[in-house]
Amino acid sequence: MIGSIRAAWFADRKRPAVWTITATWTILALAFGVGIPYLVHLALAGDPEQAEAAESLLAAVLPGELVTTGIGLFPLFGGAIVVILGALVVGNEYRWGTLNLIFTQRPRRAQVMAGHAVVLCGLTLLVVVATFAALALVTGVLAAIEGRGPDWPPAGNVAGAVAAAWLICTAHAGVGWFLAIAFRSTATAIAVGLVWTLVLENAVSGLALVLDPLTVPQKLLLAPSSGALAGALGARSQFDGGTPGVLDASSAVLPATVLAGYVLLTFGLGTWLAVRRDVG
Repeated sequence: MIGSIRAAWFADRKRPAVWTITATWTILALAFGVGIPYLVHLALAGDPEQAEAAESLLAAVLPGELVTTGIGLFPLFGGAIVVILGALVVGNEYRWGTLNLIFTQRPRRAQVMAGHAVVLCGLTLLVVVATFAALALVTGVLAAIEGRGPDWPPAGNVAGAVAAAWLICTAHAGVGWFLAIAFRSTATAIAVGLVWTLVLENAVSGLALVLDPLTVPQKLLLAPSSGALAGALGARSQFDGGTPGVLDASSAVLPATVLAGYVLLTFGLGTWLAVRRDVG
């Protein structure tokens, strides 16, 4: 098992796409989470009638709001990015035909796929940690520029937000990973994954606002569960002017359970499918 993990890590860390996605998402997170709100704050700061709105925007990009700002970025934007990451790390193995060679060697198929799954979970953790680290750095700099004290949130709250974001990312990455195995194609997996998470699930969520029978199925979907988990940790709901994708939730138990179920289901089914069928 250790050998399979090492082999998967060696392959993934050599892929430029993995680091490109990580860097791209980190830049986007800084732009959407800090950059745009701060620029709007600067635009409103000179207008006395907009002083309250300007102050609210500034407060959102200071270290005290690191948890809510960070976790609010993942349900919609971050989830879509890591669907692509999950599809890439295993889809390219089919594209290049390397699984044909690997499966004829000593490691069993289940062991090989488990190694890829473990490394993918590690990559999603890397994405989350890089995101929060970048946000912490930039918000700290802004606090110094604005002459505000570094009122950092408790370490336990930050750790909880990182764990929740990791769960959200791993569940989305698992979807891309499973689809890449199911279709044996990176491009098809990415297309289906993005349509599923960004279009179909959000359409169901919208219809659930007017059709009560859809309320229960909505709670079992990937994107709404991610948004509910972020909302339970304090991120402002999209209906209250917060980040798109974030939903009101009184408890993190149900959404976290649903997301954990997606992780187990997608990685389990993907491994089973790779073991049971021919590669070619």
